[in-house]
Amino acid sequence: MKKAYEARLLPLSNESIDYNFFLDELIDASAKLEVYKEKVSDSKLGNKWFLPTLQQIEALESSKLEGTQATLDGVLMNQAIPTNEDVNINEVVNYSNATKKGLYILNRERFSNEFFQEIHFVLMEGNVRKPKLIGKYRTEQNYIGKNDKTHEITFIPPEYNKVPELMDNLISYINNPTDSFKPLVRTAIIHAQFETIHPFMDGNGRVGRMLIPFYLYYAKQIELPCFFISEALEHDKLKYYTLLNNIRENDDWNEWIKFFLKTVVSQCDRYINIVSAINKLHDRHLEIVSNFSKAANVIPVMNMLYEYPITTAKQIVEKTGLPLTSINRLLNMMVEQKILITDGKQRNRRYIYYGLLDIIR
Repeated sequence: MKKAYEARLLPLSNESIDYNFFLDELIDASAKLEVYKEKVSDSKLGNKWFLPTLQQIEALESSKLEGTQATLDGVLMNQAIPTNEDVNINEVVNYSNATKKGLYILNRERFSNEFFQEIHFVLMEGNVRKPKLIGKYRTEQNYIGKNDKTHEITFIPPEYNKVPELMDNLISYINNPTDSFKPLVRTAIIHAQFETIHPFMDGNGRVGRMLIPFYLYYAKQIELPCFFISEALEHDKLKYYTLLNNIRENDDWNEWIKFFLKTVVSQCDRYINIVSAINKLHDRHLEIVSNFSKAANVIPVMNMLYEYPITTAKQIVEKTGLPLTSINRLLNMMVEQKILITDGKQRNRRYIYYGLLDIIR
């Protein structure tokens, strides 16, 4: 049986990192992140409208990495008419709520043990799979195994009594780094170190992936914590887990950092295409709808569809404060113009913005 891993403290020694190994990837990732930031910032929608939609995608993809069975349509349907029946969807909802909680905290204070514990509590609350401790660091050994029939143990995290020291060190590194690494390189190091510490009994992967946009936001690399890479990691998760283990077994930080930066480039390309397509869709449909209704009503409803691509008249009334008669008239007109479709129900009728769903799927 393997022994618990003896994790090193941060910062890493200069011998562990060779910039020449991933310099091209770092240049590409930095440039693409700037393009993405400008795309979001220049959008006519306003950048706040992208955060909820991208959060939903991230929540779904990050939960998928942990074996959660849910679909984007199911998550968005639940957002329109919430229920508490599907545990898989509840896990995705919790993830989204945890990212919102993290942003709320980081807008007021720095990273701390309480920050991680509050995020974990939101992630694990309600009727989802529950570890022995929620919102607290583990007090016993945990194990990482293959997600198959064998459940073969692939990594044994540090002993539980080492967790407080390791987390204090990680938090100190996040808040007051003393090395000269670029923020994107630090992000790769921080994520890997958190996953190695594995401070909770469950939910470590999801908290660790939330940490990526949280740190980029904290380090002022993005204007909103809406840069998520779980979707890209889901497509190459075997390599993702293998490279994390190679850090622990072979001290191979360079290969991991190169992979992380390539993932950033890949996700930037995806997001840049999404934002461009959304802007075109918004302009085209806003022009159509403006010919049939007052702009004062059109704009808040159109904007809301990008936060809630599947919605109800009641939800729009609650979010915008507009009269129900005006909302119904506008929604019916959008159905006639084939901008929206409905599920045909008489009560709690859902309106579905398939143009947007086709882009973000």
